[in-house]
Amino acid sequence: MNNQKFFLIAAILLSLFLLKQQWDRQHTVDANGNLVYQQQVADTNASTDNPADADVPSAISVNTAVDVPASQQIDEDAFITVVTDLLTLQISQKGGTITSARLNDYPIELDSKTNFQLLSDKNGELFQAQSGLLPSGQMPTHHSLFSAAQANYQMQGDQLTVPLVWQGDNGVVVTKNYHFNKNSYIVNIDYQVSNNSNNSIDVTSYTQLVRNELDESNMMMPTYTGGAKFDDQDVYEKIDFDEFNEQPKTTSKGGWMAMVQHYFFVAMIPDAQKTHNYSAKTNNDKHLLTIVNPAQKITPGTTALLSNNALYIGPKEQSIIDDLAPGLDKTVDYGVLFIIAKPLSEVMHWIYSYVQSWGYAIIILTLLIKLAFYKLSEKSYRSMAGMRKLAPRLAKLKETYGDDKQKMGQKTMELYRTEKINPASGCLPILVQIPVFISLYWVLLEMVELRQTEFWYLLDLSAPDPFYILPLIMGASMFIQQKLNPPPPDPMQAKIMMALPFVFTIFFLWFPSGLVLYWVVNNILSIAQQWFINKRING
Repeated sequence: MNNQKFFLIAAILLSLFLLKQQWDRQHTVDANGNLVYQQQVADTNASTDNPADADVPSAISVNTAVDVPASQQIDEDAFITVVTDLLTLQISQKGGTITSARLNDYPIELDSKTNFQLLSDKNGELFQAQSGLLPSGQMPTHHSLFSAAQANYQMQGDQLTVPLVWQGDNGVVVTKNYHFNKNSYIVNIDYQVSNNSNNSIDVTSYTQLVRNELDESNMMMPTYTGGAKFDDQDVYEKIDFDEFNEQPKTTSKGGWMAMVQHYFFVAMIPDAQKTHNYSAKTNNDKHLLTIVNPAQKITPGTTALLSNNALYIGPKEQSIIDDLAPGLDKTVDYGVLFIIAKPLSEVMHWIYSYVQSWGYAIIILTLLIKLAFYKLSEKSYRSMAGMRKLAPRLAKLKETYGDDKQKMGQKTMELYRTEKINPASGCLPILVQIPVFISLYWVLLEMVELRQTEFWYLLDLSAPDPFYILPLIMGASMFIQQKLNPPPPDPMQAKIMMALPFVFTIFFLWFPSGLVLYWVVNNILSIAQQWFINKRING
């Protein structure tokens, strides 16, 4: 296979790769980056350490009956506003559900005074974090009404606690506490349960995420939106919305579940030392992920503290999520090449720590990758330069033996042997580099750090170039690369190769400018290396 044919095939494969991602985003990936197509269901036999086998009430709907003790008169539409340094939340007094969450450091768009809303109660964009206690009827679920001492809470120091109170007709009093810390996207929830009844109660806490289906990806930039979970076997699994009802109930010691989307996610992180029930289901067009925790017996006349699952409501920033829970870094969706992409991301973050510019970090990382593959690229470019040198003689052979393909092939191979050129020698070095370049593509596509980040004239490295300067430079650089290579002997191949720079320029008009910057720098470095090698060979 000559190099021109290989480049043509590689370009076509890259185009297919970009279009095919929508069908490849649902695979299961284990901790080592390997594909796992069927997760083994954990043993769910009951024991004293396992969660209670209790049914969690369905998601909130307009027809849901609200659990209101006769002694309480509370407006079920009332909510509490909580403002920390990073989050602005609305917590409904119905169930203590977090119905709205805005990220204070992330405007919805550049120069906007409105911050990005991750959790929402808008029609068609429902996304909420519900939590409560079981058994229902004796304990407050996410349908029960709570009272609050005040309607607004704002963090003044390093910590903030927001209490909600529920009083049951059976004498049980529950204080549901939300704990916030400065510089943290974590919301910790616990329950102080006073059992003033005459009977012991086995109490179980739960948390669930509920949302409508919302696909934010597009054909040119396919990103994953859906469920995800990580278990005590170190298996990371994506759960497509269409597959929620196909998921079996499982148990796991520790682990987590999350609703993931581009740049942001919400995760439920339970106690890593206890065993929990995990489930997923779709109910009335609402998709639910639920974690039920182990039961705790509370005897009459005693008060107990039950910790619930922590909630992470925030961005996919590697520096934040790496140490929160095992496997949580996999919510940054690098696909099947995670094992390559994660180190590239870490190197880029390391570079940024010195240069304090994500644009320059992209340029420097591209340069380092180019240096790492210099020898492999040199071998490929030498092969292409040799082929270019032989182009006139190959054309003469075709003119002489064009009608006799067998003779033409024999004479061509004789010429290669005489000149000590192996046309296939340039293919393998390029093939080895493709996984690295694709991995870096996913790193740049998934990096929330690039969102609304300025570089040179670009106001947002995660948005397309508004002036189309980088895509045009990228197309021009592809055209120059083609001129440095020998033309394909087949006229049809030559026409297709000539069209590729224009096709890719159109593609890249809608790509994030950070991605286009990477391709431009890589192309310019490739041109410089190929020109240098051609000059040395041709004198």
